Amino acid sequence: MIKILLVDDHKIVRDGIRAQLDSDHKYWIVAEASDGNEALDLLEKHKIDLIIMDINMNGMDGITCTEEVKKRYPDKRVLALTMLSENQHIKQMLKAGASGYLLKNCEEDELKNAINMIFEGGTYFSPEVTKIVMNNLSNQKPLGAKNRGIQIPLTQREKEVLRLILKECSNKEIAEKLFISQRTVDAHKRNLLEKTGSKNIAGLVLFAVNNQLFEDF
Repeated sequence: MIKILLVDDHKIVRDGIRAQLDSDHKYWIVAEASDGNEALDLLEKHKIDLIIMDINMNGMDGITCTEEVKKRYPDKRVLALTMLSENQHIKQMLKAGASGYLLKNCEEDELKNAINMIFEGGTYFSPEVTKIVMNNLSNQKPLGAKNRGIQIPLTQREKEVLRLILKECSNKEIAEKLFISQRTVDAHKRNLLEKTGSKNIAGLVLFAVNNQLFEDF
């Protein structure tokens, strides 16, 4: 069972999410918070696996709260669920440490899929969010060929692992696709984090996208 903390300043939104998840025994909404401060207090009292986090809230906002969560509880996973679709909010949330980003117009199946992917150690970005980020990149000056991947050399295997991370594969799926153990996947992820200076998997995604490491991302 995935233990969830739901953070949103609109009760009607929290009620809607609860209605979608309560009927499935796989998910348990342990607690609800209306802002970041309340969320941090609840994290001290409850065992939580994953936090569904709104961004624009009265009191402490979701970006600041996510930063605090990752400082205090580095292993806690955060899924952003918001109406905000601007590129700056997406990047700020991922930089803060969120492992996924969904818009509130998503379907129930997509929400559950995102929760499952993140709980298993992966990342999830809705197609709309990915399109927004990619459109923003297309409007920026492209990197010269000499600058792509040169400053931080990655091995071929590390690139393969990173590509599968961008495809939102879990550790188990990466291991199966590359015919290696999950322990080896973890080792490659640690190396990628160290080489790129990223704090988490979301940081790796941002690094790959911002540096245009793969033409199809």
